[in-house]
Amino acid sequence: MRLLPPSPARRAWSAGRIEECARLAAEEGDERLLVLTDLVRGRYEQGLARYETGALRLRALDEPVTHAWLHLDQVDRACEHLRRRVPPDLALRREHPMTIEVAELVTLPFRDHPLAPYLPAVEGDLNGHRSLLHLDTGGTFLVMGAERATRMGIESVPNGRRHQGLTSAPARTGIARELDLGGARLTNVPVDILSTLTGPQDIVIMGTSLLRRFLPTIDTPAGHLLLAPRGAASPPQGVRVPFYLWADHYMFATGGYGEGRDLTFFVDSGLVQLLPGEDGELRQAATLATRAQYRSWGIPRADLTGTHLRAAQPLRLGPLEQPGHTLSIAPARTVPWSSFGGIRIDGLLSQAFLAQYAWTLDFDRFEYTFRHR
Repeated sequence: MRLLPPSPARRAWSAGRIEECARLAAEEGDERLLVLTDLVRGRYEQGLARYETGALRLRALDEPVTHAWLHLDQVDRACEHLRRRVPPDLALRREHPMTIEVAELVTLPFRDHPLAPYLPAVEGDLNGHRSLLHLDTGGTFLVMGAERATRMGIESVPNGRRHQGLTSAPARTGIARELDLGGARLTNVPVDILSTLTGPQDIVIMGTSLLRRFLPTIDTPAGHLLLAPRGAASPPQGVRVPFYLWADHYMFATGGYGEGRDLTFFVDSGLVQLLPGEDGELRQAATLATRAQYRSWGIPRADLTGTHLRAAQPLRLGPLEQPGHTLSIAPARTVPWSSFGGIRIDGLLSQAFLAQYAWTLDFDRFEYTFRHR
């Protein structure tokens, strides 16, 4: 049987050209892609209404539709959608709804830690324990190891497997009763518990699922995190870059390398790979990708024989560009984040690029704002 080529809308979706995909899907009458382009742009009510009225009962839409209900804080509807397949983490969230109180701008200074230059940390009171929380946009709500969770009195249940970096490991899920972030107070915060977070990696991660409950600004040059109530402030001045959100926390945005401006990056500030630079000093990798992905950027095969390379061309995110970064080569042929719902991801972009700015993550407008200090 001869297979038909993908439609223009599907090609645009695969390439991460979301606005173009939405326009073409409307012209082609592709209701599935119209739902998906609504959801990754944060238009949850519109996407869910389209899903319901279009009678799109496709198994492939279960994950994004479930997460849309969760983004709207309607955990009951998410569980109802999954019917008898409710996973343990959603069952816990249904039994213990999260609450947030933040009346005004909260400033949290970055704290000292060996990883702080590469993975900034702020201080918070977690279940009565003063704790450092490392900011990682590749994480969910809170992520920690099993021993730490036990010390903090967080009960947990098995919850399948999760990836930390390129490693897959058994995971558990639990609920932290209280988290106080210096004026921002949360109760019943979901916790992912990973067996891989031991030894030097025994840290607590605060990820995108938690940050999106605020209007956060990660200001590495000034050394602090700002948490404002969502919708409480007008957009700051600076360079704006649209981003999109797959599932619960996977942010992606358009970037480039050299003259190319058509790459799709997973924006994951939690990549901490320290590699020797040409001067012998350790540098944090700005990207992680496979050799095949780097080849698609136009990087010659001869430059990809080792574990890393120095970028010969500027690295880009939207209109921002930076030269001279270290690029890390993934040891595997494939990586867990190579596709978000069929969207091709060309690499992971890390804190090494983001650290040069104060950047605001606006989950109402779905755009970053970057400012030089």
